[in-house]
Order: sequence, then structure tokens, then C-alpha cells
Amino acid sequence: MQFSKIRAVLGATALLTGGLAAVALAPQQAHAQAAAPAPAAPAAQSGAELKAPVIAVIDVQRVMQESEAARGVSKSFDELRESYQKEISSLEDKLRKGEEELRKQQTVLAPDALASKRRDFEKQVAEVQRTVQSRKRGLEMSLNEAMGVVHKTMVEVVAEVARERGANLVLARQQFVLVDTALDVTTTVMERVNKKLPKVALNTPKAEEPPAKPAAAKK
Repeated sequence: MQFSKIRAVLGATALLTGGLAAVALAPQQAHAQAAAPAPAAPAAQSGAELKAPVIAVIDVQRVMQESEAARGVSKSFDELRESYQKEISSLEDKLRKGEEELRKQQTVLAPDALASKRRDFEKQVAEVQRTVQSRKRGLEMSLNEAMGVVHKTMVEVVAEVARERGANLVLARQQFVLVDTALDVTTTVMERVNKKLPKVALNTPKAEEPPAKPAAAKK
């Protein structure tokens, strides 16, 4: 591996580290943009008159971002992400020092010895990359799991409020420019979600085990 290639790998690792900072955004947006489904209505019989729509509107994004449980998940996520970023930064520093050491030894070591050290360094770089990817996947899974609980609770509360109001059609606030405040159930839903689900634990991702080495062939 040439030193220019080593630097390219280090740069790619740095980009992956930066990717940890973006993990929080996508899952939350996905949940926030999901419209709360309306309560299931009985199928209309053949020839039966369809009921006039009774509409309710919910600001899904607001509940998924501002509810007490969602804010708690976001805070826990930021703390966990910061600890991972510190870990990765420390590993990157070690790689840079290793690269510099290889550069110094390039003129004093025998070709075979230098090649051996380069191979060892390549393994270290690959291990750091695996660690970064593992941390990123773990964060995404933990965030999705926690925010999924918030979203499920919100849907249950929306269905409950819709039944109380006799609503047979619940729409997401983000779909409209203007909405009559009488139709908006966001505040009611927010209060009930906060009461029903004041907090959600963000599970710490489990470390991924390295792939098992193949068993040595018996003689």
C-alpha cells in the first residue's frame, strides 16, 4: 500500500466519522413524515350510503420532535453519538501516528520488513473502518427502535382521539397550507402522548463480534 493510498483510506474513515453526525436526522424525519393512519372503518356494504367524511388533522412532525419521549431520545442519542465520535477520533489519531512512523521507517527498513509493517497497518485501518460502520449501524438501529415506540404510541392516541370526535379521516398537518384550528388535534394528542409515554430508553447498541476465523485443517 502506497502512502497516498493510506491517506485516502484515512480520509474515507474521517468521512464515515462525520456520517455519525447525520444518523440522527434521517430516522427522525422518516417517522415525522409518516402520517398517522385513521381508525379502520367497517367496509361499506354493497349499495350502502357512504358516510360524509369527518376530518381531524395531526401535526405528526411536531409530536415526533417535541413530545417528552422524543426529546429524551434525542438527548440520549446525542450523548451516545458524542462518546462514539471521541472513540473514533482517538483511533484515527493512532492511525495517523502509525502512518507517520511508517514514513520515517521507509528509508531505514529492509523492503520485506517495511512491507510487513505496511500490511499490519492496513489491517489496523480496516479494523477502524469496521468499527465506524458498526457504531453507525448500531446508532441507527437504536434510534429507529426508540422512535418507533414513540410513533406507535402516537398512532394509538390519534385513533383514541378520533373515536372520541367521531372522525373517520385523519390527515397529516404537513399536507396542507391552511387548516381550521377546530380540526387540529395536535395539542390533545401531544398531552396524551406525554402522559402515556413520558420517556423511552435508548438501548446501547451491542458491539458486533468479529467474524470467526476458519478452523485449522486437521492433519
